[in-house]
Amino acid sequence: MLHFIRERAQGWVAWFIVGLISIPFALWGVNSYLTGPSDVLVAKVNGEAIQQVEYQKALQQYRDRMRNMMGENFDPAMFEGLAIKQSVLEGLVEQKLLILAGHDLGQRVTDQTLFKIIKSTAAFQKDGQFDHDVYSMALARVGLNPAQYEAQLRTDVLTQELAENTQGSVIVSDHELDTILRLENQTREIAYGVVAAKDQMEQITVTDDAVRAYYNDHLADYMAPEQMVVDYVELSVDNLSKNIPVDEQSLKAFYDKNKDQFIAPEQRQASHILIEGDDAKAKATLASLQQRLKQGEDFSALAKELSQDTGSAEEGGDLGLFQRGVMEPAFEEAVFSMKNVGDVSEPIKTEFGSHLIKLTAIQAAKGKSFAEARDQIEALYRQHKAEDLFFEQAEKLANLSYENPDNLDVVAEELSLEIQTSPAFMRDGNTVGIATNQKVASVAFSEDVLANNLNSAVIELSKSDLLVLHKNKHTVASQLPYESVAPAIKEQLRYAAARDKAHEMGEQILAKVKSGTSADSLFASNEWHASQSYTRMSKELSSEVLERAFAVAKPSSNASFIGFTASNGNYVVVNVISAKDGVAADAAQEERDGLQSHLVRTYGTSELQALIDSLKENADIKLYKENL
Repeated sequence: MLHFIRERAQGWVAWFIVGLISIPFALWGVNSYLTGPSDVLVAKVNGEAIQQVEYQKALQQYRDRMRNMMGENFDPAMFEGLAIKQSVLEGLVEQKLLILAGHDLGQRVTDQTLFKIIKSTAAFQKDGQFDHDVYSMALARVGLNPAQYEAQLRTDVLTQELAENTQGSVIVSDHELDTILRLENQTREIAYGVVAAKDQMEQITVTDDAVRAYYNDHLADYMAPEQMVVDYVELSVDNLSKNIPVDEQSLKAFYDKNKDQFIAPEQRQASHILIEGDDAKAKATLASLQQRLKQGEDFSALAKELSQDTGSAEEGGDLGLFQRGVMEPAFEEAVFSMKNVGDVSEPIKTEFGSHLIKLTAIQAAKGKSFAEARDQIEALYRQHKAEDLFFEQAEKLANLSYENPDNLDVVAEELSLEIQTSPAFMRDGNTVGIATNQKVASVAFSEDVLANNLNSAVIELSKSDLLVLHKNKHTVASQLPYESVAPAIKEQLRYAAARDKAHEMGEQILAKVKSGTSADSLFASNEWHASQSYTRMSKELSSEVLERAFAVAKPSSNASFIGFTASNGNYVVVNVISAKDGVAADAAQEERDGLQSHLVRTYGTSELQALIDSLKENADIKLYKENL
């Protein structure tokens, strides 16, 4: 496509087209093309919208989690298909259903509960204490502000609470535990014999003609894959920030201009007593509390006795230090309007009920001096300057790589970028280097780069990391010569024949023992293993044998024989002679508790899924998959 444009984009027609393209960029900016309109919907659940930007954020979070979990095994290509995208959308729909169900049930997450979670999060702490600067910077690094994060956290807590309440309703009876323990701790008397595949190998002969025929029939299995090596230049904010010149005068000017970023806001510590409702009983309780406080009773003791905020009552109503913008407005206004430590408010109404609030500490706003904030100032200064330079150079990168399509030399020289060379990679990417990103592999094998030897278009690895590629070396897929693979094919065919021979002999033995012939007489002494008692977890016996021996029905008076080919090619004849249930009372308490926890989790998950299925069945759900 780029090759076509380069060849034909000449004259006034081309400039007219460029002008048309430029208009929307000028009116709305490049960012709208990168992020998409904020009001585009991917679903509606009972009239509640799920926006495309919310879906994109959820997809990125899922992608990041999978990258952390899988490490080097992470494959970006798995996110290119529709299946993962639909799965993430389904998760958002289920979350929305749970949120709506929670609202219908009257569940709420108080500001106090939310702040306690934030305050106790290690990532937001400095020297073991919540730090507002750390909090703001941690959120900024992932593209969130406090309001966005707290809204998301409130949603997560609400859905988790409903899920836990649903799962917590599960009861596992002692009878059920005893039944499962008897089965789990069952012992079985097992004898078995092995027809070893390796013993048949000596009798197997594979001719060169057979090897050649197999090779000819499976040519596609013996190909050296197509590979590509590319040269590339990378423009990133991180790399630019390392080379930003820094001097004290510039840093001090930046500090003076952005002092609000280096000031810790005023914080106050308060305790409260929450009384829910607005009826006569609630009002009487509040009046009684005020009277008891006037008589000198301890606020903390009364909070433990009567407060209906379960999150803080046990701590005497203490909410810790917090700043403006965290609590519910009426509650916050009462706290920050009090003059003296020790003051107790009149009843303050919020959506959660009425509060009596005691001011317990005031921590004045404190600005950091230039010296105290020196490292933070430099980091932010470099980041800001690098971002400005990045957007300026991103445009030059696109223009220079397009206008000089035959190599990366001009781009590298003009932007002071190093031309780097990738390891070889295939069309489906690589486990190392830039081709771990499937975008890179796809662009590298595009017509412009592969066939036309042109620079690629700019590849956006992230909002702050760009690449341009140029082909260095392309190796076409080629047939591996017969001589190089013949020995491996020969061994493969010998093993397959030996496995089949062992299976044939084993089936004959199985038929005979089922008809009454003694297994001892059909196996050599070193091939037949006399009966012993085993549990499901016995280490003395192959897990494959145990799995099949415990899968057969409990034998009655007649012995039970089965046979199977194991993963190593051996054929195994198994005789399950008897089974004896375990004694539930013999199980250690630790084992009972572990099994009960496992069953509660398993059944709880089923209950939660049943709830979600029920909500789906009765919900009005509209999906807009074309917007994924």
